[in-house]
Amino acid sequence: MDIQELKYFCAVASEGSLSKAAQKLHYAQSNLSTKIMQLEQEIGCPLFYRNNHGVILTPKGELLLKYAVNLINLAEETLIAVKDDTTAQGMLKIGSMESMVVAYLSEFLVGFREKNPLITVQVETGSTENILQGVLGHRLNGGFVAGPVRHPELFTKQVRTEKLCLIAPQNLTADISIQSILAYPLLVFPQGCSYRKILEHWMRDEGLTAEKIYEFNTLSAIFASVSAGLGIAMFPESCIALYSRINSLTVLSVPDKYAYVPTTFVYRKDSFLSGAMCSFINAI
Repeated sequence: MDIQELKYFCAVASEGSLSKAAQKLHYAQSNLSTKIMQLEQEIGCPLFYRNNHGVILTPKGELLLKYAVNLINLAEETLIAVKDDTTAQGMLKIGSMESMVVAYLSEFLVGFREKNPLITVQVETGSTENILQGVLGHRLNGGFVAGPVRHPELFTKQVRTEKLCLIAPQNLTADISIQSILAYPLLVFPQGCSYRKILEHWMRDEGLTAEKIYEFNTLSAIFASVSAGLGIAMFPESCIALYSRINSLTVLSVPDKYAYVPTTFVYRKDSFLSGAMCSFINAI
């Protein structure tokens, strides 16, 4: 088998359909089907279950997919390493929590671009869990996540320490009991968000269970909804300061046990560090 065959296989596995994979690859479906069958013959077992709705990986196909992704990433990384002349140029794919982008990363990138005009940085926002998976899966060169990270495959570099605060509608004041405040609906990002985990942990310690949880995909939507009186949320003070100037919000303190969270930059230990990546890490 060769790398191109593995790319075809991964495309079919990702799309769950030969026809969709062929469209994505701009390749004739009949040719793609032949390539997959040749790969199955070479390996000596079926890689997909076929049905009228598409294809599903067999157990052997799932096993091959894990190795195929690693082999493709290794091949691409090898080309980068061979071509790299340590010059700070090229593109980096960096993951970040949206709160980090708002409070710190945008300003950082402006200064970084001025000093490194030949480096393009593509930022993908998401939860801590999604960013970690992106880095571990070689989809991202590195990422900013919340909380201490201990993983055998990752290097970590603490960037800053964030102080978390509650944001609540303007009619709530600090003299209301914390139990009454936490009884309001929670406005959060989907599962995988570190700040959500901390807020839920705090509630469990108080013996409380959220009766209503509203999930949002953007920070601005959460702040607007808190301002409108829908519920409460918890985010870094640095991020809240930018929004509280224009929204009707009450900012409430969080107990020290839950308030302080490190922001950490993570990247793979086994990845080749290009000149561009070295420049980015040093700038942090």
